[in-house]
Amino acid sequence: MTRPDIAFAVSVVSQFMSAPTVKYWVTLEQILCYLKGTPGLGILYSDHEHTALEFFFYTDWVGSKSDRKSTTGYCIFVGGNLVSWKSKKQNVISRSSAEPEYRAMAQSTCEILWINQLLKEVGMDIASPAKL
Repeated sequence: MTRPDIAFAVSVVSQFMSAPTVKYWVTLEQILCYLKGTPGLGILYSDHEHTALEFFFYTDWVGSKSDRKSTTGYCIFVGGNLVSWKSKKQNVISRSSAEPEYRAMAQSTCEILWINQLLKEVGMDIASPAKL
């Protein structure tokens, strides 16, 4: 949960857990070797002296060659610290490169609203609007 650097690789490998092949075992071994060699990496929170809500997203159009679906990834920073991230294959096949971008923005906006409401409920007021 504290290693967003491997989130996408793990999600791809986990799709083939029911019938793994040698190719995916090799990939899994590479992920484990990476983890073994980088034990000090993870999420580090520090005071950046601001509480701005920033949101970054990325979408690749027809990123999966097997089913032609696009993948959306995003990460949310509160006060310069990473608090939420996700990488997911979209449910539909897009007909243009703009379509997955709009889907990603809509999903991102929902996540921003949820995080903003959560921060208000715990007593943290965000003065400026979120940057997307």
